[in-house]
Amino acid sequence: MRGECIAFDLETTGLDSAKDEIIEIGIVRFENGSVLDRYVSLVKPSIPIPPDVTHLTGIHPEDVEGAPPLEGILPRLKTFFGQAPVIAHYAPFDVGFMRRYGLLDSNSVIDTYELASIIMPSASSYSLGSLTAALGIQLLHAHRALDDAEATASLYWNLWKKAIQTPAATLEEIISASVDMDWDLRPVFEAALAENLQSDSASQIVPAFSADGLDADALNPTQAAAIQVERGAIDEIFDEHGRLGQAVSHYEKRRQQLDMAHEVAKALNHGGHTMIEAGTGTGKSLAYLLPAALWATKNDQRVVVSTHTINLQDQLLKKDIPLVKQALNIGLRAAVMKGRGNYLCPRRLDTLRRRKPSTMDELRTLAKILVWLQSDASGGKGEITLRAGEWGVWTRLSAEDEDCAAWRCAALMKGACPYYKARKKAEAAHIVITNHALLIADAKIENRALPEYFNLIIDEAHHLEEAITNGLSRQIDQRLVTARLTELGGINSGLLGELLSAARGQLPDKTVLKLEAFIQNISDAMKLMKGRVRDYFHALRDFILDIHKHNHQQTRLLPSHRDSGSFVTVQAAWKQLGAFFLEVTDAIARLAEGLPRYQPYELPNLDDYRNALQAQGRFLADLHDELERFTHSPNSNAIYAVSPGSRADLLRIHISPLHIGPMMEEYLNQRKESIVLTSATLRTQGSFEHIKERLYGDNYEAVALGSPFDYKDSTLLYIPDDIPEPGRRGSYQKMLERGIVE
Repeated sequence: MRGECIAFDLETTGLDSAKDEIIEIGIVRFENGSVLDRYVSLVKPSIPIPPDVTHLTGIHPEDVEGAPPLEGILPRLKTFFGQAPVIAHYAPFDVGFMRRYGLLDSNSVIDTYELASIIMPSASSYSLGSLTAALGIQLLHAHRALDDAEATASLYWNLWKKAIQTPAATLEEIISASVDMDWDLRPVFEAALAENLQSDSASQIVPAFSADGLDADALNPTQAAAIQVERGAIDEIFDEHGRLGQAVSHYEKRRQQLDMAHEVAKALNHGGHTMIEAGTGTGKSLAYLLPAALWATKNDQRVVVSTHTINLQDQLLKKDIPLVKQALNIGLRAAVMKGRGNYLCPRRLDTLRRRKPSTMDELRTLAKILVWLQSDASGGKGEITLRAGEWGVWTRLSAEDEDCAAWRCAALMKGACPYYKARKKAEAAHIVITNHALLIADAKIENRALPEYFNLIIDEAHHLEEAITNGLSRQIDQRLVTARLTELGGINSGLLGELLSAARGQLPDKTVLKLEAFIQNISDAMKLMKGRVRDYFHALRDFILDIHKHNHQQTRLLPSHRDSGSFVTVQAAWKQLGAFFLEVTDAIARLAEGLPRYQPYELPNLDDYRNALQAQGRFLADLHDELERFTHSPNSNAIYAVSPGSRADLLRIHISPLHIGPMMEEYLNQRKESIVLTSATLRTQGSFEHIKERLYGDNYEAVALGSPFDYKDSTLLYIPDDIPEPGRRGSYQKMLERGIVE
C-alpha cells in the first residue's frame, strides 16, 4: 500500500497493556519509502521501570525523571497519527497500549510481523532484528523506540515491494480466501494486486507441484554374498596421504577415527550389532560415512543413518557427504527422509483452497503456503517457518494420517506429491538420512515411511531412548477431540457440509435428501458428543484436583487411582462418551463405504471425500482405544499422566511407553542385519550396561575409543557460585549470560 503511513514503536515497563506503562514512544511518518517526519519522546511512568527493562532498552529511571507523563503528550500524538494507516511490528502489542488511551480507534492497522510471515515464508525468524538483518536494513539501537520505528517503516516498504512482485493469481486467491473475515491485511494485498496488474514486469505464477527430479532408479541389491570392504581400503583412505587427506586441507590422521571406521566396516561386512563410544574430536561422521559409502555402492544396497538433531542432518547432507563423494570419487547418492507430517499433501491443500479458510490461523497459513510455493519449495516443512497457530493447520494439510498408498499417490498426483518425491529419491539413495523417532514409527508400519533397509547407523545414540519415547508418546485434550468433530462439521460446515454441497449439484433430489438426513444424524450425534467430551474432561480434572487438594501439578495415573471409589465418576463419564465415539465412528465408516455408489453421477473429488472420511474415522477409532485403555484397561508398558491445567479444556492426558527395549528388540534388533550405535557418551560410570538394558542390546559388541583431545590439560572449568538456581529460568538465564560475557 502506497501513500502516507505512520510507523511507530513503544518501549514499556512490561508486556501487559492493561497494567504496564509506556516509557518511550517513537513515530515516523513516511510515504513510498521516504521519511517525512519523526517524533520521539521519553515518557514518565507512574510505576517503577524493572531492571530487566533497563537492561534491555538502556532506559534508566533517572532518564525519565524529567520526561512528560503520557497524558501531557496525547494531543501531540493524536495530531501526528491523524487518520493515516499505522504500522507496527507485532501490532497487537503497540496498538493495544495506544487504544488504552483512546488513540488509533479508527486507524487501519498493518502488522509487519504478520505481513512478513506471509511474504517471507522461509525467513529464519520474524523478530524485527532478524528481518532487518536479512533485508540489509540498518537498525543501530534495537529496543529504542525511534530506531525500531524507522526500521519498521523500512521493513514495511521492503515487504510491499515483494508483495507487488507476487503473481497476480496468488494475490487474487489470498484476497478471495479472506472475503468472509475481518482481516487487517486484506487492503494491503488488494492494493498490491492493483499495482501488480498495472505492471509490465509482474511475475508469472509457478506451478505449485511438479514431478521433476524422479529420474533415478531404485537400488538393485546384489543377490549373492555381500562384497566386503577390505581393511586395507579403509587404511588407505584415512592414511596421512590417502584419499581423505587429499580432499581435506590440513588433514591429520586420528587413530580413534581409523579404529571406528574399521568397526563400522566390520559390522557391515559381517552383519554385526555394535555400540561405539567415540569422544568429541574423533570425527565420527566421516568414520562411519566413508565405510558405509564404500559398502553401499559396492553392493548397491541402502544404509540408513539416523540422527537426533536437524543440525547434524544438515551437516551430513551438505558438508560430509559431498566430502565423501570427493574423496572416494564414486557415484554415491544420498537423501533425507522425514515423517509424513513433514510434507505438504497437495490433495489436502486443494481441499482447503476449495472450501476456503474458516479461521484466521487457516487463512494466514494458506496465504503463507501459496506464497511459499512460488519459490523453489519442495513441499517439506523444513523450508517454511511456521508460527504458533500455524502448526495445527500444517498438521491437517500434511501427508500425516493419509490413507494414501504409494501407487495411489503416483496415480492421482502423477509423481508431484512432495512426500512421494522424497520417498522415490530415498529409494534411489545409497545413504538415507533420517531421525530417531521415525525409526521405530516406520518399523511399526512396515517401511511405509522409509524404503526397505537392513543396515543402520545411529549417531547421537545417547538420545535414542528419549527420542523414541517422545515419538511414541501421545497427548490428548478436550480441544483436540472437539477440533476433530468440528472439522467433520455438519449440514453447512466442515467436511460433511462440503460433501453435501457437492452432492446437491450432482445427485438426484431423492438421493440428496437421504444423504442430508444421514449427515444430519451424524451432526446431531456429534453435538451431543461434544457435551459428553466436556463432561469427561471435567470429571477427570475434578478427580485429579481432589487428589492433590487443588494443587495443579502433573499426576501419574496409577492402578490404585482407577480402583478408588472417586474414579467411578470418570469411568461413568467415559461410558457415555465412549458410546458416542463408537456411534459416530461407525456412521462415518458407513458413509465412506457408501460413497462409491455415487460414482455414476460423477461427483467431483469423490475419492478425496472418501479418504478424508476414512482418515477421520481412523483417528476417532484410535482415540477411542487410547481413552478406553487410559480409563479402564491400561497397557502394562505405558505410563499415563494428567496435567490438570487452569481450566478443564486445558487438561491434558499424557501417554508414553514405559520401556522402549521391547520395541527396539522387535522392530530393529531382530530385523536388521547390521546396526551401529555411536555417540560421544554411551557409557554410564564407565559401563555400557545401562544403555544395553534400556535398548535390549545384550548381544551388541561394545567399543570405547576415547578422544584425541587432551581435555584435562587444555580445558578450564568455571563454576559460578553467585547466580540463581536454574529453576528460576528468567533470572538464571540473564545472570548466566552476564557471567559468560564478564
